[in-house]
Amino acid sequence: MNLLQLDYFISVAKHKNFTAAAKEYYISQPCISHQIKSLERELGVNLFTRSTRTVELTDEGEIFLQDAIRAVDLLKHSCYKLQQRNESVMKLKIGHLAAPTRNFLPSVVQEFKKLHPNIKINLYRQDAAQLYQSAANHAYDIYFTMFHDLMPLNGLSSKIIQTDHYCLVTPKNHPATKHLALNYEELAKEPFVFMDPARAVTMHQQVLELCKHMNFTPRIVSTYPLYEDILFAIESGIGISILPYHSKEYMNNENLTYTLLDFTNISIALALAWHKNTDNPAVALFLDTFKEYMQKHPNIFI
Repeated sequence: MNLLQLDYFISVAKHKNFTAAAKEYYISQPCISHQIKSLERELGVNLFTRSTRTVELTDEGEIFLQDAIRAVDLLKHSCYKLQQRNESVMKLKIGHLAAPTRNFLPSVVQEFKKLHPNIKINLYRQDAAQLYQSAANHAYDIYFTMFHDLMPLNGLSSKIIQTDHYCLVTPKNHPATKHLALNYEELAKEPFVFMDPARAVTMHQQVLELCKHMNFTPRIVSTYPLYEDILFAIESGIGISILPYHSKEYMNNENLTYTLLDFTNISIALALAWHKNTDNPAVALFLDTFKEYMQKHPNIFI
């Protein structure tokens, strides 16, 4: 007799149906039937009366059900206490880009802390170049950064969680956006402010490639290390820029306009990454929490 057999038994008793119980545990109906029969043989009684249409508990099954529920609850509570004791010494270090993670990472961390309150979490905001170096040095456990920036590294597992297209960011009512279609020849005359190419290699290369497709070379007047610096410069009238469209969620600024570019075949991908050979059990717990969060919020991860 084992805990899984008791779980199966309780599920069949609840659903009064072997197929429904099998679906609950993502196994086949013959598999759950085999486990119940094995449990009955060990106990020496029939727990269910079966017919072609219904499954009912026998008198012995009714008695055993109450004890099974108490036993499962007690064992799971004991496992939870041991997990909490073990988690009190766990730590999780997460390196992340600020702008692309702003609309989901705080909520994910809050959800994780509810489930695992004893695991200590440290967050480290870095730019793409710094995150590449941190991943190469195994500095953190989890990384949220641009997928293409991590491609040269071996020993990492990664998952693309968000794909974004580029847009033109201008002050509100800027002449470049007064018509439905952007005039790319006129954009060539505009001053541009960009991310520092040493800090955002992939983005800088992709933006230059976009401009090449649009047949102009941007007149770059300034580069900045941070998103908020660029957005502040745009609002101040220093220049305009080309940024991922989700940057509009970073600072809810009504003084800026975000216009998607026509050349949408070039996109930038945000990835979640972790070391393949990690010995930190908190990583698997975080990945489970993040998977559930993605399933609950599909509109964020597109």
